[in-house]
Amino acid sequence: MLSFSQQKLTKLNQIHLNKHKLLSNLKKQVIMKKMILLVSMLAGVMTFSGCVDDKESASVTAVREAKAAQLSALAALSNAQAANQQALADTENALREAKVAYETAKAAYQQALADKANSEAQAAAAIAQQQMAAAQNDIQRLANELEEMAIRHKIAMLDLQTAYENALKRADDDSQALLGGLYTAYEAAATNLLNAQQDIAQQKIDLAKLQAGLVDSEEAKQLMINKENRKIASAEQTIAEWKAKLEVFEAQKAPEEAKAELVTEKAALSQLAQDKAKALEAADKAREEMNDARSDIYDQKYHGLAMDVTGGKYDNFIDEEGNPTGEAFGDFIYLQGYEENALGKPVEATVNTYWFKTTDDKGNTNYTAVMNRMIQKTVTKTETTAPGVESTNTYEAYPTYYYQLNAEGVKAYVAAIKANVTKNEGKALEAANKALAAQQKVVADLEKAEIKDEAAIEEAKSMLPGLQTNVNTAKAALDKANAQVAAIQTAFDTMAAEAANWTATIEAYNAASEAYCDAQFVYEKAEDAYGLQYAKVNALDAVVRGNVIVDGINMTFDQAIEHAERQIANAINTISAAKREIANIEIAEADQSKALAIERLEAEIAIAEAEIPALEKIVADTKAALDAATAAQAE
Repeated sequence: MLSFSQQKLTKLNQIHLNKHKLLSNLKKQVIMKKMILLVSMLAGVMTFSGCVDDKESASVTAVREAKAAQLSALAALSNAQAANQQALADTENALREAKVAYETAKAAYQQALADKANSEAQAAAAIAQQQMAAAQNDIQRLANELEEMAIRHKIAMLDLQTAYENALKRADDDSQALLGGLYTAYEAAATNLLNAQQDIAQQKIDLAKLQAGLVDSEEAKQLMINKENRKIASAEQTIAEWKAKLEVFEAQKAPEEAKAELVTEKAALSQLAQDKAKALEAADKAREEMNDARSDIYDQKYHGLAMDVTGGKYDNFIDEEGNPTGEAFGDFIYLQGYEENALGKPVEATVNTYWFKTTDDKGNTNYTAVMNRMIQKTVTKTETTAPGVESTNTYEAYPTYYYQLNAEGVKAYVAAIKANVTKNEGKALEAANKALAAQQKVVADLEKAEIKDEAAIEEAKSMLPGLQTNVNTAKAALDKANAQVAAIQTAFDTMAAEAANWTATIEAYNAASEAYCDAQFVYEKAEDAYGLQYAKVNALDAVVRGNVIVDGINMTFDQAIEHAERQIANAINTISAAKREIANIEIAEADQSKALAIERLEAEIAIAEAEIPALEKIVADTKAALDAATAAQAE
């Protein structure tokens, strides 16, 4: 039994082998077609050399216009591929920046936590938390954009395929057969390359999400299981398609009988292509609606206030423009996020909760839960997309208690803040007033003395302005502190008033997210049906031609049957291996799941990246073959 890495390397070697065989056959076809075209052109010259006419014939015009349409369609495909390549490169660059931002913020947070007694360090920890959350949001945003890129590419490829086929309709039958086949080879190669690059980008995003704490241990385990389930679904579809081809190869109908059947099956394929395009457009619409629902979350007043009370806005005094002044509350009680294994789950079984902590005179620390921390879960769904094919998709959903307030915790939190202000700013003002009053009494006593000491009186009075300034400063500090407490209270009160709208918004997003997941299943059903029908049409077309071309390799029908049986056997082995992997993942310890998922992803990314040069070479060569054949057409 080959290891996972050996299987991938074997696959890479097969890609190289198939590539060379494909290119050999494509070159033979191009050379033969060039010879046919050259003979035809020479015959035309010999026939009409004595009759020169400056006017362009209708047939020549048709050929010229057909070729122009073909070139336009090819240019569109090339431009689309280039745009997608650039978009993928931009995504990877942005992902690297987001990862650096997260790691930097995480280091700052951990450094701040190491100095818990320092109020400035605690303020820095709160800010670092916000920066970590921002980086996490960037990573999730890139995941969403990559998904959008993938579905838009599928739509573009369907449109470009139709455009090229329409362009070929004005060409002769031989040109249609040759160029159509070469175009299909090039488009398939280019799409395979882009899909491989998109898979790598998605894997890197999954890796970043694991490393940035966006995936917990249970989700990490499910992520690995889902990957294996997708391998199973792909292998099941492969088996179905090769069985459809095998059935046609084994029947070996007469060419004329196969040709008649081919007309009917092509008509069915055309309808399935339309169904596939409609399902893809519906999925894209569902994706847009999901994104709109996600934007509604961030546009909610509730969300902004949650960011304020869990971030740095209320940690320090702020000026009229909302900027921190650098002054802090003294031993102000900060909201902190702690893992469940440290403090339990007091609010609806959340993984993370925002707490505030107090320390009594004896040094005992107490924690009170105020609000749930931002949390999002990945939900897995499985549906039958074709006979014997079980497809697995996921969607993101927020629990209904996302950023939910703990009413009792809020009450205790505000009370603690007020007590803290009284203890610090209040006592500071009291002390300043007492000092001023004491000095004022000293002045009054000196002035009441029978023998006045003018120098002592003036000296005592000289201290009064400074003491009054201290009072004014302490009073301003108390006013600011009370205003800050009032602002926090108002924020919580507003959140409580907006709670119903907030919950409705969360539920709307969850519904839209699941609807997009369901739309993807509908598309996959259409795609699987199209793939199965395409396999049948491809096999019938081979019978009509009298030879079988599998992955660019010419085969006899006996060889094609043997090849199909091998492909089916390989797919069965893939399914068995994936099922064994799932069994191993399920028995793994929960605390090992994240580390295992990270290790597997890193290995898979390295292997997948090693395959890219071979795929790039196939794209270049199939495009060169198509370009050569296109250029060889008669003007």
